[in-house]
Amino acid sequence: MFILIVKIISKLVYPAGLSFFLVLLGLALMKFGKDKLKRWGKRFAVLGLLVFYVFSNSWVAEKVGRSLEWKIQMPDPMVRADGIIVLGGAIQKKVKPRVIAELSDAGDRLIYGGYLMKEGLGEWIICSGGNVGTGVTKQTEAHAMKEILLRLDIKEKDILMEDQARNTLENATLSLPMAKEMGAQSIYLVTSASHMPRSLAVFKKQASELGLNDLKIIPAPCDYVNVEPEVLPPWYYQLASWILPDASALADNTKFIHEYYGLIYYKIRGWI
Repeated sequence: MFILIVKIISKLVYPAGLSFFLVLLGLALMKFGKDKLKRWGKRFAVLGLLVFYVFSNSWVAEKVGRSLEWKIQMPDPMVRADGIIVLGGAIQKKVKPRVIAELSDAGDRLIYGGYLMKEGLGEWIICSGGNVGTGVTKQTEAHAMKEILLRLDIKEKDILMEDQARNTLENATLSLPMAKEMGAQSIYLVTSASHMPRSLAVFKKQASELGLNDLKIIPAPCDYVNVEPEVLPPWYYQLASWILPDASALADNTKFIHEYYGLIYYKIRGWI
């Protein structure tokens, strides 16, 4: 229940919810407040609109995103590891009208994990993800992930499932003992690039607490939003995209802000 409550509250501190709350508060104060409160109402309303504009700006999304996504890179050259751990959040579960489990926006995690396996860079792969309890279906992420990996021609005997984790901390605390049982000396950690700073820090901290100080955790970030363009669009299009609000930029910034909130919260709790 705690995790669900956190998810509800978080909607008010992400850009869309925060701007809506500030504008609504401002309008209420302007409508029902006295002189001084009316002035504050105008300030809150303007602040709400400013929050919305800033975080729906593609230039802001690029800068905030790069600060996370480009922080940790895949080692070059790529080395062979004992196994691979892929974190959940990459799938849409099998529920009507879907005929099969499908990839979500973060589906690159599974594609990349499958790629590492096909390249012979890991002997086995752990799908880590349970059921947060937000409804839709009883199917766990791990089972849906396995279903997709099988369609990528990964051998069933090489796929392990950790189907209880509800957040990044539990991804680590529940999948690392499985890697230990497999005798792993090194693992690839696969997740979205923006999620990697928090994930890698959590896995390293939990590995240390589990006595796995010699376990080498190799970051394998994927699902990049911000890349180095080979060809730039016309200057007027680029200028317009930096000035005008953009729904995709708002979504990207929400994802990035979520990661910064997560880093702060995990640091306070001593999980990283």
